[in-house]
Amino acid sequence: MRYNSLSLIIFLAALNLFAQAERETRAVWLATNHRLDWPPPTYNAEKQKKALTDIFDNLKSKNFNTVYFQARSSGTVMFNSSFEPFSQYLTGIVGKEPSFDPLKFAVEEAHKRGLEIHAWVNACLVNNGTESEVLKNKNHLSQSKPEWIVEDVRDRQKSLWIDPGLPEARNYLVDLILEMVENYDVDGVHLDYIRYPGRIFDDDFSFKIHGGGLSRDEFRRNNITAIVEDVYHQVKSVKPFVKIGAAPIGVYKNLAGMRALESFYDLYQDSFGWMKKGIVDYLTPQIYWGLNENTRFDLLAKDWKDNAGKSGVVLGIGAYKENVKDEIEEMILLARKINADGVSFFRYQHIKDVNFHAYKYKVFPKALKELNETKPTSPSNLTAILNADKKHFSLKWYEGKITSENDSASYYSVYNLQNANTRLSKEYLFDVVSAPSNNLMLAIDKPKKVNYFFAIKSINKLWNESAEPTNTAKVQVSAMKELAELNREISKPLLIKKADNIALIVLESSEREQIELYGIKGKDIIHISSDSLSIGKNVLRVSAELKRYDRLKIGFGKTQKEVELKMQ
Repeated sequence: MRYNSLSLIIFLAALNLFAQAERETRAVWLATNHRLDWPPPTYNAEKQKKALTDIFDNLKSKNFNTVYFQARSSGTVMFNSSFEPFSQYLTGIVGKEPSFDPLKFAVEEAHKRGLEIHAWVNACLVNNGTESEVLKNKNHLSQSKPEWIVEDVRDRQKSLWIDPGLPEARNYLVDLILEMVENYDVDGVHLDYIRYPGRIFDDDFSFKIHGGGLSRDEFRRNNITAIVEDVYHQVKSVKPFVKIGAAPIGVYKNLAGMRALESFYDLYQDSFGWMKKGIVDYLTPQIYWGLNENTRFDLLAKDWKDNAGKSGVVLGIGAYKENVKDEIEEMILLARKINADGVSFFRYQHIKDVNFHAYKYKVFPKALKELNETKPTSPSNLTAILNADKKHFSLKWYEGKITSENDSASYYSVYNLQNANTRLSKEYLFDVVSAPSNNLMLAIDKPKKVNYFFAIKSINKLWNESAEPTNTAKVQVSAMKELAELNREISKPLLIKKADNIALIVLESSEREQIELYGIKGKDIIHISSDSLSIGKNVLRVSAELKRYDRLKIGFGKTQKEVELKMQ
Protein backbone atom coordinates (compact mmCIF):
# COMPACT_ATOMS: atom_id res chain seq x y z
CA MET A 1 0.00 0.00 0.00
CA ARG A 2 1.38 3.41 -0.92
CA TYR A 3 1.22 6.18 1.69
CA ASN A 4 1.16 9.89 1.00
CA SER A 5 2.13 12.39 3.66
CA LEU A 6 -0.49 15.09 4.04
CA SER A 7 1.29 18.33 4.82
CA LEU A 8 0.32 21.91 4.20
CA ILE A 9 2.32 23.83 1.64
CA ILE A 10 4.54 26.58 2.97
CA PHE A 11 3.64 29.82 1.23
CA LEU A 12 6.22 32.53 0.81
CA ALA A 13 5.47 36.06 1.89
CA ALA A 14 6.09 37.06 -1.72
CA LEU A 15 3.89 34.33 -3.16
CA ASN A 16 2.26 36.71 -5.63
CA LEU A 17 5.60 36.81 -7.48
CA PHE A 18 5.24 33.12 -8.25
CA ALA A 19 1.75 33.11 -9.73
CA GLN A 20 1.11 29.62 -11.04
CA ALA A 21 0.19 28.72 -14.59
CA GLU A 22 -2.95 26.60 -14.95
CA ARG A 23 -0.87 24.13 -16.96
CA GLU A 24 2.84 24.06 -17.67
CA THR A 25 5.42 21.44 -18.51
CA ARG A 26 7.94 21.00 -15.70
CA ALA A 27 10.47 18.66 -17.20
CA VAL A 28 13.95 17.30 -16.61
CA TRP A 29 16.36 15.34 -18.78
CA LEU A 30 17.24 12.03 -17.11
CA ALA A 31 20.50 10.88 -18.71
CA THR A 32 21.40 7.19 -18.87
CA ASN A 33 24.48 7.51 -21.11
CA HIS A 34 27.65 7.15 -19.03
CA ARG A 35 25.31 6.59 -16.03
CA LEU A 36 25.14 10.37 -15.65
CA ASP A 37 21.81 10.26 -13.79
CA TRP A 38 20.81 6.58 -13.93
CA PRO A 39 21.49 3.67 -13.59
CA PRO A 40 23.76 3.80 -10.53
CA PRO A 41 27.21 2.12 -10.61
CA THR A 42 25.89 -1.35 -9.87
CA TYR A 43 24.53 -4.26 -11.91
CA ASN A 44 22.11 -5.28 -9.16
CA ALA A 45 18.67 -4.95 -10.74
CA GLU A 46 16.84 -4.24 -7.48
CA LYS A 47 19.25 -1.44 -6.62
CA GLN A 48 18.86 -0.03 -10.11
CA LYS A 49 15.07 -0.05 -9.79
CA LYS A 50 15.21 1.49 -6.33
CA ALA A 51 17.45 4.28 -7.59
CA LEU A 52 14.98 5.08 -10.38
CA THR A 53 11.92 5.14 -8.11
CA ASP A 54 13.84 7.38 -5.70
CA ILE A 55 14.42 9.81 -8.58
CA PHE A 56 10.75 9.77 -9.51
CA ASP A 57 9.72 10.24 -5.88
CA ASN A 58 12.01 13.25 -5.64
CA LEU A 59 10.63 14.78 -8.84
CA LYS A 60 7.08 14.27 -7.63
CA SER A 61 7.90 15.92 -4.30
CA LYS A 62 9.19 18.95 -6.24
CA ASN A 63 5.93 19.09 -8.24
CA PHE A 64 7.54 18.19 -11.57
CA ASN A 65 5.27 16.51 -14.11
CA THR A 66 7.47 15.37 -17.03
CA VAL A 67 10.60 13.25 -17.48
CA TYR A 68 12.70 12.97 -20.63
CA PHE A 69 14.10 9.47 -20.05
CA GLN A 70 17.12 8.66 -22.23
CA ALA A 71 16.10 5.47 -24.03
CA ARG A 72 18.76 5.44 -26.77
CA SER A 73 22.39 6.58 -26.68
CA SER A 74 25.60 5.49 -28.42
CA GLY A 75 23.62 3.12 -30.62
CA THR A 76 22.35 1.12 -27.62
CA VAL A 77 18.93 1.13 -25.98
CA MET A 78 17.13 0.82 -22.66
CA PHE A 79 14.30 -1.32 -24.05
CA ASN A 80 13.70 -4.57 -25.90
CA SER A 81 14.49 -3.86 -29.54
CA SER A 82 14.81 -6.01 -32.64
CA PHE A 83 17.14 -3.36 -34.05
CA GLU A 84 19.74 -2.50 -31.41
CA PRO A 85 21.50 -4.03 -28.39
CA PHE A 86 20.82 -3.27 -24.74
CA SER A 87 23.06 -0.71 -23.04
CA GLN A 88 26.07 -2.10 -21.20
CA TYR A 89 25.24 0.07 -18.19
CA LEU A 90 22.52 -2.39 -17.17
CA THR A 91 24.52 -5.62 -16.98
CA GLY A 92 28.12 -4.74 -17.80
CA ILE A 93 27.86 -6.42 -21.21
CA VAL A 94 26.64 -4.75 -24.40
CA GLY A 95 23.52 -6.50 -25.67
CA LYS A 96 22.93 -8.67 -22.59
CA GLU A 97 19.26 -8.65 -21.63
CA PRO A 98 18.72 -7.42 -18.05
CA SER A 99 16.38 -9.15 -15.62
CA PHE A 100 13.84 -6.35 -16.03
CA ASP A 101 12.79 -4.11 -18.90
CA PRO A 102 14.12 -0.64 -17.98
CA LEU A 103 11.79 1.42 -20.19
CA LYS A 104 8.71 -0.60 -19.21
CA PHE A 105 9.61 -0.22 -15.54
CA ALA A 106 10.31 3.51 -15.95
CA VAL A 107 6.97 4.11 -17.69
CA GLU A 108 5.00 2.20 -15.07
CA GLU A 109 6.70 3.87 -12.13
CA ALA A 110 6.49 7.35 -13.64
CA HIS A 111 2.78 6.92 -14.31
CA LYS A 112 2.19 5.69 -10.76
CA ARG A 113 3.45 9.08 -9.61
CA GLY A 114 1.49 11.13 -12.12
CA LEU A 115 4.57 11.87 -14.21
CA GLU A 116 4.50 12.04 -17.98
CA ILE A 117 7.47 10.19 -19.52
CA HIS A 118 8.98 10.84 -22.95
CA ALA A 119 11.51 8.50 -24.55
CA TRP A 120 14.60 10.61 -25.18
CA VAL A 121 16.32 9.30 -28.31
CA ASN A 122 19.79 10.28 -29.53
CA ALA A 123 19.05 10.08 -33.24
CA CYS A 124 21.97 10.67 -35.62
CA LEU A 125 24.81 10.26 -33.13
CA VAL A 126 25.55 6.55 -32.65
CA ASN A 127 28.81 6.69 -30.68
CA ASN A 128 30.70 9.48 -28.99
CA GLY A 129 34.05 7.75 -29.19
CA THR A 130 34.54 6.97 -25.51
CA GLU A 131 32.71 3.62 -25.39
CA SER A 132 34.96 1.31 -27.42
CA GLU A 133 33.30 -1.88 -26.09
CA VAL A 134 30.05 -0.89 -27.76
CA LEU A 135 31.70 -0.95 -31.18
CA LYS A 136 32.62 -4.63 -30.81
CA ASN A 137 28.99 -5.75 -30.63
CA LYS A 138 27.84 -7.28 -33.91
CA ASN A 139 24.44 -5.59 -33.65
CA HIS A 140 25.84 -2.11 -33.23
CA LEU A 141 25.30 -0.01 -36.35
CA SER A 142 29.04 0.43 -36.80
CA GLN A 143 29.21 -3.35 -37.32
CA SER A 144 25.85 -4.15 -38.90
CA LYS A 145 25.70 -1.16 -41.29
CA PRO A 146 29.19 0.31 -41.58
CA GLU A 147 28.29 1.82 -44.96
CA TRP A 148 25.87 4.18 -43.18
CA ILE A 149 28.45 5.47 -40.70
CA VAL A 150 30.54 8.62 -40.97
CA GLU A 151 33.41 9.25 -38.57
CA ASP A 152 33.66 12.80 -37.26
CA VAL A 153 36.63 14.27 -35.36
CA ARG A 154 36.33 17.54 -33.45
CA ASP A 155 38.62 18.83 -30.74
CA ARG A 156 40.56 15.53 -31.00
CA GLN A 157 37.41 13.62 -30.08
CA LYS A 158 36.11 10.97 -32.47
CA SER A 159 32.40 10.26 -32.84
CA LEU A 160 30.28 8.17 -35.19
CA TRP A 161 27.16 9.41 -36.98
CA ILE A 162 24.72 7.92 -39.42
CA ASP A 163 24.61 9.73 -42.75
CA PRO A 164 21.14 11.32 -42.83
CA GLY A 165 21.48 11.67 -46.61
CA LEU A 166 20.86 7.94 -47.02
CA PRO A 167 17.11 7.16 -47.19
CA GLU A 168 17.68 3.65 -45.81
CA ALA A 169 19.46 5.10 -42.75
CA ARG A 170 16.63 7.58 -42.13
CA ASN A 171 14.06 4.79 -42.46
CA TYR A 172 16.00 2.71 -39.95
CA LEU A 173 15.73 5.45 -37.33
CA VAL A 174 12.01 5.86 -37.95
CA ASP A 175 11.39 2.10 -37.73
CA LEU A 176 13.41 1.84 -34.50
CA ILE A 177 11.34 4.60 -32.90
CA LEU A 178 8.04 3.25 -34.22
CA GLU A 179 8.73 -0.21 -32.77
CA MET A 180 9.43 1.40 -29.39
CA VAL A 181 6.22 3.45 -29.47
CA GLU A 182 4.14 0.43 -30.44
CA ASN A 183 5.53 -1.68 -27.59
CA TYR A 184 5.72 0.88 -24.77
CA ASP A 185 3.21 3.26 -23.22
CA VAL A 186 5.41 6.33 -23.55
CA ASP A 187 3.78 9.74 -23.53
CA GLY A 188 6.20 11.26 -26.00
CA VAL A 189 9.23 10.84 -28.25
CA HIS A 190 11.99 13.36 -27.58
CA LEU A 191 14.54 13.64 -30.40
CA ASP A 192 18.06 14.76 -29.55
CA TYR A 193 21.12 14.95 -31.82
CA ILE A 194 18.66 15.27 -34.66
CA ARG A 195 21.30 17.07 -36.71
CA TYR A 196 24.66 16.91 -38.41
CA PRO A 197 27.77 17.26 -36.23
CA GLY A 198 28.85 20.36 -38.15
CA ARG A 199 29.65 21.83 -41.53
CA ILE A 200 32.55 19.44 -42.16
CA PHE A 201 30.96 16.05 -42.78
CA ASP A 202 31.89 13.38 -45.32
CA ASP A 203 28.61 12.90 -47.17
CA ASP A 204 29.96 13.14 -50.71
CA PHE A 205 28.47 9.77 -51.65
CA SER A 206 24.94 10.42 -50.42
CA PHE A 207 24.95 13.95 -51.84
CA LYS A 208 26.06 12.70 -55.26
CA ILE A 209 23.37 9.99 -55.36
CA HIS A 210 20.46 11.80 -53.67
CA GLY A 211 21.31 15.51 -53.94
CA GLY A 212 18.83 16.10 -56.73
CA GLY A 213 20.22 19.46 -57.76
CA LEU A 214 19.96 21.01 -54.31
CA SER A 215 22.76 22.90 -52.64
CA ARG A 216 24.52 20.80 -50.01
CA ASP A 217 23.09 23.00 -47.24
CA GLU A 218 19.52 22.53 -48.53
CA PHE A 219 20.14 18.82 -48.99
CA ARG A 220 21.28 18.40 -45.40
CA ARG A 221 18.46 20.44 -43.88
CA ASN A 222 15.92 18.50 -45.94
CA ASN A 223 17.36 15.19 -44.69
CA ILE A 224 16.99 16.17 -41.03
CA THR A 225 13.50 17.54 -41.62
CA ALA A 226 12.56 14.29 -43.39
CA ILE A 227 13.45 12.26 -40.28
CA VAL A 228 11.41 14.53 -38.01
CA GLU A 229 8.45 14.50 -40.41
CA ASP A 230 8.49 10.72 -40.87
CA VAL A 231 8.71 10.11 -37.13
CA TYR A 232 5.81 12.49 -36.56
CA HIS A 233 3.48 10.95 -39.16
CA GLN A 234 4.39 7.32 -38.45
CA VAL A 235 3.94 7.66 -34.69
CA LYS A 236 0.71 9.63 -35.03
CA SER A 237 -0.68 6.93 -37.31
CA VAL A 238 -0.52 4.37 -34.50
CA LYS A 239 -0.78 6.54 -31.37
CA PRO A 240 -2.05 10.05 -32.11
CA PHE A 241 -1.84 11.05 -28.43
CA VAL A 242 1.95 10.55 -28.23
CA LYS A 243 3.75 13.88 -28.24
CA ILE A 244 6.59 14.38 -30.71
CA GLY A 245 9.28 16.76 -29.54
CA ALA A 246 12.91 17.61 -30.18
CA ALA A 247 15.77 19.40 -28.47
CA PRO A 248 17.51 21.63 -31.04
CA ILE A 249 20.57 23.73 -30.26
CA GLY A 250 19.50 26.93 -28.48
CA VAL A 251 20.40 29.43 -31.22
CA TYR A 252 18.43 29.06 -34.45
CA LYS A 253 20.13 32.04 -36.04
CA ASN A 254 22.20 34.57 -34.13
CA LEU A 255 20.32 37.62 -32.98
CA ALA A 256 21.95 41.05 -33.15
CA GLY A 257 25.30 41.07 -31.33
CA MET A 258 25.36 37.30 -30.66
CA ARG A 259 28.21 34.99 -31.66
CA ALA A 260 27.18 31.40 -31.15
CA LEU A 261 26.82 28.14 -33.05
CA GLU A 262 23.73 28.45 -35.26
CA SER A 263 21.56 25.37 -35.56
CA PHE A 264 20.16 26.42 -38.95
CA TYR A 265 23.49 27.11 -40.69
CA ASP A 266 26.00 25.02 -38.72
CA LEU A 267 23.99 21.90 -37.82
CA TYR A 268 21.25 21.96 -40.49
CA GLN A 269 18.29 22.00 -38.12
CA ASP A 270 15.43 23.97 -39.67
CA SER A 271 13.58 23.84 -36.38
CA PHE A 272 11.51 26.98 -37.00
CA GLY A 273 10.47 25.27 -40.22
CA TRP A 274 9.43 22.14 -38.29
CA MET A 275 7.13 24.24 -36.11
CA LYS A 276 5.71 26.13 -39.09
CA LYS A 277 5.10 22.83 -40.89
CA GLY A 278 3.42 21.33 -37.81
CA ILE A 279 5.61 18.23 -37.61
CA VAL A 280 6.51 18.65 -33.93
CA ASP A 281 4.17 19.06 -30.98
CA TYR A 282 6.85 20.89 -29.02
CA LEU A 283 10.48 21.87 -29.09
CA THR A 284 12.82 22.13 -26.12
CA PRO A 285 15.62 24.39 -27.39
CA GLN A 286 18.84 24.03 -25.41
CA ILE A 287 19.16 27.65 -24.28
CA TYR A 288 21.97 26.92 -21.87
CA TRP A 289 23.05 30.51 -21.22
CA GLY A 290 22.30 32.94 -18.41
CA LEU A 291 20.24 36.10 -18.31
CA ASN A 292 23.31 38.33 -18.45
CA GLU A 293 25.51 36.53 -20.96
CA ASN A 294 26.16 37.78 -24.48
CA THR A 295 24.05 34.91 -25.80
CA ARG A 296 21.10 35.92 -23.63
CA PHE A 297 18.55 33.43 -22.39
CA ASP A 298 15.65 35.89 -22.35
CA LEU A 299 16.15 37.12 -25.91
CA LEU A 300 16.50 33.60 -27.28
CA ALA A 301 13.48 32.39 -25.33
CA LYS A 302 11.33 35.09 -26.87
CA ASP A 303 12.72 34.33 -30.34
CA TRP A 304 11.69 30.69 -30.04
CA LYS A 305 8.26 31.55 -28.68
CA ASP A 306 7.63 34.17 -31.38
CA ASN A 307 8.31 31.58 -34.08
CA ALA A 308 6.46 28.64 -32.50
CA GLY A 309 3.35 28.71 -34.66
CA LYS A 310 1.00 26.05 -33.28
CA SER A 311 3.83 24.10 -31.64
CA GLY A 312 4.72 24.34 -27.99
CA VAL A 313 8.03 25.66 -26.70
CA VAL A 314 9.56 24.25 -23.51
CA LEU A 315 12.63 26.29 -22.64
CA GLY A 316 15.74 24.17 -22.03
CA ILE A 317 17.75 25.45 -19.04
CA GLY A 318 21.42 24.57 -18.46
CA ALA A 319 21.22 23.89 -14.72
CA TYR A 320 24.73 22.41 -14.80
CA LYS A 321 26.12 25.96 -14.99
CA GLU A 322 26.44 27.71 -11.64
CA ASN A 323 25.49 31.15 -13.00
CA VAL A 324 22.40 29.64 -14.63
CA LYS A 325 21.46 27.67 -11.51
CA ASP A 326 21.25 30.94 -9.59
CA GLU A 327 18.72 32.26 -12.13
CA ILE A 328 16.38 29.26 -12.32
CA GLU A 329 13.44 30.94 -10.58
CA GLU A 330 13.71 34.00 -12.83
CA MET A 331 13.78 31.77 -15.89
CA ILE A 332 10.62 29.95 -14.80
CA LEU A 333 8.88 33.29 -14.34
CA LEU A 334 10.12 34.44 -17.74
CA ALA A 335 8.70 31.30 -19.34
CA ARG A 336 5.31 32.14 -17.82
CA LYS A 337 5.56 35.77 -18.85
CA ILE A 338 6.11 34.94 -22.54
CA ASN A 339 3.51 32.15 -22.39
CA ALA A 340 5.95 29.34 -23.12
CA ASP A 341 4.76 25.81 -22.41
CA GLY A 342 7.20 25.43 -19.52
CA VAL A 343 10.84 24.61 -18.92
CA SER A 344 13.15 21.61 -18.82
CA PHE A 345 16.39 21.29 -16.86
CA PHE A 346 19.59 19.67 -18.02
CA ARG A 347 19.93 17.47 -16.14
CA TYR A 348 18.53 15.63 -13.08
CA GLN A 349 21.78 15.48 -11.10
CA HIS A 350 21.98 19.28 -11.16
CA ILE A 351 18.48 19.93 -9.80
CA LYS A 352 17.94 17.01 -7.46
CA ASP A 353 18.65 19.15 -4.38
CA VAL A 354 17.09 22.40 -5.63
CA ASN A 355 13.99 23.79 -3.90
CA PHE A 356 11.67 25.25 -6.52
CA HIS A 357 9.73 28.13 -4.96
CA ALA A 358 7.91 28.68 -8.26
CA TYR A 359 6.49 25.14 -8.10
CA LYS A 360 4.44 25.45 -4.93
CA TYR A 361 1.35 23.90 -6.52
CA LYS A 362 1.03 20.82 -8.64
CA VAL A 363 -0.11 21.42 -12.22
CA PHE A 364 -0.76 19.25 -15.25
CA PRO A 365 1.69 19.31 -18.19
CA LYS A 366 0.69 21.15 -21.34
CA ALA A 367 -1.76 19.15 -23.42
CA LEU A 368 -1.67 18.46 -27.16
CA LYS A 369 -3.29 21.36 -28.94
CA GLU A 370 -4.75 19.66 -31.99
CA LEU A 371 -6.65 16.80 -30.35
CA ASN A 372 -10.23 17.23 -29.23
CA GLU A 373 -11.31 18.13 -25.73
CA THR A 374 -13.06 14.84 -25.01
CA LYS A 375 -13.44 14.47 -21.26
CA PRO A 376 -13.40 11.19 -19.35
CA THR A 377 -16.36 9.92 -17.39
CA SER A 378 -16.63 11.42 -13.91
CA PRO A 379 -15.83 9.16 -10.93
CA SER A 380 -18.40 8.77 -8.16
CA ASN A 381 -19.13 7.64 -4.60
CA LEU A 382 -16.02 8.91 -2.85
CA THR A 383 -15.70 7.68 0.72
CA ALA A 384 -13.09 8.50 3.36
CA ILE A 385 -12.45 6.14 6.28
CA LEU A 386 -10.19 6.94 9.23
CA ASN A 387 -8.10 3.95 10.30
CA ALA A 388 -8.07 2.57 13.81
CA ASP A 389 -4.66 4.12 14.48
CA LYS A 390 -6.24 7.59 13.94
CA LYS A 391 -3.18 8.57 11.88
CA HIS A 392 -4.10 7.11 8.49
CA PHE A 393 -7.22 7.14 6.39
CA SER A 394 -8.21 5.72 3.04
CA LEU A 395 -10.03 7.31 0.12
CA LYS A 396 -12.00 5.05 -2.18
CA TRP A 397 -14.06 5.92 -5.25
CA TYR A 398 -15.72 4.27 -8.25
CA GLU A 399 -14.86 4.68 -11.91
CA GLY A 400 -17.64 6.12 -14.03
CA LYS A 401 -19.45 4.15 -16.71
CA ILE A 402 -17.20 3.53 -19.73
CA THR A 403 -18.87 3.53 -23.15
CA SER A 404 -15.83 4.37 -25.32
CA GLU A 405 -12.04 4.52 -25.07
CA ASN A 406 -12.21 8.30 -24.60
CA ASP A 407 -14.29 7.81 -21.44
CA SER A 408 -11.60 5.90 -19.58
CA ALA A 409 -9.28 7.43 -17.00
CA SER A 410 -5.48 7.32 -17.14
CA TYR A 411 -5.14 9.16 -13.83
CA TYR A 412 -7.21 10.58 -11.00
CA SER A 413 -6.66 14.05 -9.56
CA VAL A 414 -7.06 14.27 -5.78
CA TYR A 415 -8.05 17.65 -4.32
CA ASN A 416 -7.54 18.62 -0.68
CA LEU A 417 -10.12 21.36 -0.08
CA GLN A 418 -10.58 24.02 2.57
CA ASN A 419 -14.20 23.08 3.21
CA ALA A 420 -17.10 21.15 1.70
CA ASN A 421 -18.05 24.03 -0.61
CA THR A 422 -14.59 24.97 -1.90
CA ARG A 423 -14.39 25.29 -5.68
CA LEU A 424 -11.84 22.90 -7.19
CA SER A 425 -8.78 24.70 -8.51
CA LYS A 426 -5.12 23.81 -9.06
CA GLU A 427 -4.00 25.34 -5.76
CA TYR A 428 -5.89 22.53 -4.01
CA LEU A 429 -4.48 19.75 -6.24
CA PHE A 430 -2.92 17.39 -3.72
CA ASP A 431 -1.99 14.34 -5.78
CA VAL A 432 -2.27 12.63 -9.15
CA VAL A 433 -2.59 8.84 -9.00
CA SER A 434 -2.57 6.42 -11.89
CA ALA A 435 -5.59 4.41 -12.97
CA PRO A 436 -6.91 1.79 -12.62
CA SER A 437 -6.19 2.27 -8.92
CA ASN A 438 -9.27 3.73 -7.25
CA ASN A 439 -8.06 4.06 -3.68
CA LEU A 440 -5.42 6.02 -1.82
CA MET A 441 -4.02 5.73 1.68
CA LEU A 442 -3.03 8.98 3.36
CA ALA A 443 -1.13 9.74 6.55
CA ILE A 444 -1.86 12.65 8.89
CA ASP A 445 1.34 12.75 10.90
CA LYS A 446 0.80 16.23 12.35
CA PRO A 447 -2.84 17.24 11.94
CA LYS A 448 -3.57 20.96 11.80
CA LYS A 449 -7.31 20.80 11.30
CA VAL A 450 -10.25 18.87 12.62
CA ASN A 451 -11.80 18.30 9.21
CA TYR A 452 -10.12 17.44 5.93
CA PHE A 453 -12.17 17.57 2.72
CA PHE A 454 -11.39 15.69 -0.50
CA ALA A 455 -12.81 15.38 -4.00
CA ILE A 456 -11.65 13.38 -7.03
CA LYS A 457 -11.73 13.93 -10.80
CA SER A 458 -10.82 11.59 -13.67
CA ILE A 459 -8.04 12.49 -16.13
CA ASN A 460 -7.66 10.93 -19.56
CA LYS A 461 -4.52 10.34 -21.63
CA LEU A 462 -4.71 13.90 -22.98
CA TRP A 463 -4.76 15.38 -19.46
CA ASN A 464 -8.38 16.45 -19.79
CA GLU A 465 -10.29 16.26 -16.51
CA SER A 466 -13.82 14.99 -16.11
CA ALA A 467 -16.51 17.65 -16.21
CA GLU A 468 -17.64 16.91 -12.65
CA PRO A 469 -15.85 15.75 -9.51
CA THR A 470 -17.02 13.16 -7.05
CA ASN A 471 -18.92 14.17 -3.98
CA THR A 472 -16.80 15.83 -1.31
CA ALA A 473 -15.71 13.42 1.43
CA LYS A 474 -14.82 14.56 4.95
CA VAL A 475 -12.28 13.09 7.36
CA GLN A 476 -12.53 14.19 10.99
CA VAL A 477 -9.44 13.85 13.17
CA SER A 478 -10.74 12.91 16.58
CA ALA A 479 -7.41 13.75 18.21
CA MET A 480 -8.26 17.38 17.54
CA LYS A 481 -11.44 17.36 19.63
CA GLU A 482 -10.36 20.52 21.48
CA LEU A 483 -10.58 22.38 18.22
CA ALA A 484 -13.83 20.70 17.23
CA GLU A 485 -15.44 22.08 20.36
CA LEU A 486 -14.49 25.64 19.42
CA ASN A 487 -17.47 26.50 17.25
CA ARG A 488 -17.07 30.21 17.97
CA GLU A 489 -14.78 32.48 16.01
CA ILE A 490 -11.29 32.77 17.49
CA SER A 491 -10.30 36.42 17.65
CA LYS A 492 -6.78 35.76 18.96
CA PRO A 493 -4.50 32.71 19.22
CA LEU A 494 -5.47 30.24 21.91
CA LEU A 495 -2.96 28.04 23.80
CA ILE A 496 -4.08 24.58 24.96
CA LYS A 497 -1.51 22.74 27.10
CA LYS A 498 -1.58 18.95 26.71
CA ALA A 499 1.51 18.08 28.81
CA ASP A 500 4.79 19.60 29.94
CA ASN A 501 6.26 19.24 26.48
CA ILE A 502 3.19 19.28 24.21
CA ALA A 503 0.77 22.10 23.48
CA LEU A 504 -1.71 23.10 20.81
CA ILE A 505 -1.97 26.64 19.48
CA VAL A 506 -5.34 27.32 17.87
CA LEU A 507 -5.65 30.37 15.67
CA GLU A 508 -7.84 31.63 12.86
CA SER A 509 -6.45 33.06 9.63
CA SER A 510 -8.10 34.79 6.70
CA GLU A 511 -5.15 34.07 4.39
CA ARG A 512 -2.24 31.74 3.89
CA GLU A 513 0.73 32.94 5.85
CA GLN A 514 4.13 31.87 7.15
CA ILE A 515 4.69 32.18 10.90
CA GLU A 516 7.60 31.76 13.31
CA LEU A 517 7.23 30.49 16.89
CA TYR A 518 9.56 31.59 19.69
CA GLY A 519 9.92 30.68 23.37
CA ILE A 520 10.69 33.52 25.83
CA LYS A 521 12.42 33.14 29.20
CA GLY A 522 13.37 36.41 30.82
CA LYS A 523 15.37 38.27 28.20
CA ASP A 524 16.15 35.15 26.18
CA ILE A 525 14.19 34.55 22.95
CA ILE A 526 14.64 31.10 21.40
CA HIS A 527 13.30 30.07 17.99
CA ILE A 528 11.18 26.91 18.30
CA SER A 529 9.73 26.27 14.83
CA SER A 530 8.45 27.62 11.51
CA ASP A 531 4.98 26.80 10.24
CA SER A 532 2.31 27.82 7.76
CA LEU A 533 -1.31 28.81 8.14
CA SER A 534 -4.18 27.89 5.87
CA ILE A 535 -7.44 29.81 5.61
CA GLY A 536 -9.76 29.06 8.54
CA LYS A 537 -8.99 27.46 11.89
CA ASN A 538 -5.45 26.16 12.31
CA VAL A 539 -3.84 24.02 14.96
CA LEU A 540 -0.11 24.09 15.56
CA ARG A 541 1.19 21.15 17.54
CA VAL A 542 4.18 22.31 19.56
CA SER A 543 6.62 19.74 20.90
CA ALA A 544 9.33 21.32 23.04
CA GLU A 545 10.38 21.70 26.66
CA LEU A 546 7.65 24.25 27.21
CA LYS A 547 8.13 24.46 30.95
CA ARG A 548 11.40 26.26 30.23
CA TYR A 549 9.50 29.31 28.93
CA ASP A 550 7.40 32.01 30.55
CA ARG A 551 5.55 32.70 27.34
CA LEU A 552 5.46 31.98 23.61
CA LYS A 553 5.62 34.52 20.80
CA ILE A 554 4.15 34.15 17.30
CA GLY A 555 5.61 36.28 14.48
CA PHE A 556 3.46 36.64 11.35
CA GLY A 557 5.32 36.86 8.04
CA LYS A 558 2.98 38.97 5.91
CA THR A 559 1.62 41.42 8.45
CA GLN A 560 4.78 41.51 10.59
CA LYS A 561 2.60 41.54 13.71
CA GLU A 562 3.55 39.62 16.86
CA VAL A 563 1.36 37.92 19.48
CA GLU A 564 2.49 36.61 22.87
CA LEU A 565 0.86 33.74 24.77
CA LYS A 566 1.40 33.22 28.52
CA MET A 567 2.31 29.70 29.57
CA GLN A 568 0.39 29.93 32.90
